[in-house]
Amino acid sequence: MLAGADQLKSTCAAVYEHPAVRWLLGGELHPGGEQATRRALELIGLGNGDRLLDVASGSGTSALLAARELGATATGIDYGEQAVMAAAAAADAEGLDRRVSFIRGDAEALPLPDASFDAVLCECSLCTFPDKPRAAAEIGRVLRPGGRAAISDVVIDPDRLPAELLGPIATVACVGSALTRAGYEELLAEAGLEMDAVESLDREAAGLAERIEERLRGARLLGLGRLAGSPFDVEEAIELTRLAKAAIEDGSIGYSIFAATKTPLPGSNRRWPATA
Repeated sequence: MLAGADQLKSTCAAVYEHPAVRWLLGGELHPGGEQATRRALELIGLGNGDRLLDVASGSGTSALLAARELGATATGIDYGEQAVMAAAAAADAEGLDRRVSFIRGDAEALPLPDASFDAVLCECSLCTFPDKPRAAAEIGRVLRPGGRAAISDVVIDPDRLPAELLGPIATVACVGSALTRAGYEELLAEAGLEMDAVESLDREAAGLAERIEERLRGARLLGLGRLAGSPFDVEEAIELTRLAKAAIEDGSIGYSIFAATKTPLPGSNRRWPATA
């Protein structure tokens, strides 16, 4: 199982740092893009000087946004070495390298001290982690008491999904091992996080699926049988996207932001006001 888990992590990292897959996604690695990131950070009240950890930070877009627009000090961690190098280069190019840093590491064993962050962000990634409870526990561990986490992710009703959307390839595509809304809430509660707000971004998920299908059909017109770096061929990807679009339409696939607070120490006050 460990070898399989490591292989899944390596595959996900390789797929999402590959230029062909970034083209397919249009640079939008999660539904809603930067606007969804802004909303997630708004829900957890991120502000000037706050220490943010971006788990599965990819190309660093969200960590850089948090520093540039909100004045946070951000650390990004990603399993992919190439992604970390590209993110560090982007921080340097923007002159943000003193406030934003990137390290390579495993979300299930964060190489970071306890209670060292005010906030944690994890976008469209927890759904792919082999050991989700361990990853959630690590998020809780590195948060200070009263700190907040924003988890944006694919939400599914597995009983209503076709088998094609529950296999290993669909897992790499962020659907196959995603959780129900209750599943995410339970996972965060077990990690010591109290739920404050859940917001749906289903419309944004539908829009991203539509754009992906358009690019895939364009790739087919160009005669491409397989996108370099992709674990499946273009025809299979088109079929998976078609199934995903239908599932989004009938409500068996969605996308949500979960905002939660680490249980404060007795007698302490939460740093941020509760979110409606």
